[in-house]
Amino acid sequence: MNEAELASGYPELLADLADQIACKLLEFGIEPERAAEAGFAAAEHIRANWSGQSLYVPKGVEYELSKRDMVIFERCNGRNHEVLAREYNLTVMRIYQIIKAVKAELLRKRQGALFET
Repeated sequence: MNEAELASGYPELLADLADQIACKLLEFGIEPERAAEAGFAAAEHIRANWSGQSLYVPKGVEYELSKRDMVIFERCNGRNHEVLAREYNLTVMRIYQIIKAVKAELLRKRQGALFET
């Protein structure tokens, strides 16, 4: 998004959205001009489909925690609870809780409603 387009009254939030998308596309190796075009096109698509709506963007705390918890579970070898606790700035007890919760969730997903009444 260039200065002329911003000066033309294009909404600042959408301009920033276009820039954020373009930056992410650059990380994927897309050429700068194409990334900018795609970012603007995506912002325009959102404007056309969602304009006038109140939009709340959640922080995704549960999503981030679940990713972290899965990494902790995968890295746990049964003897490195203290190391993981230090690395993730958690207590050893919390590491045990995470391992237990992830195991239970994986079991629940595998078995589904097998034992539910």
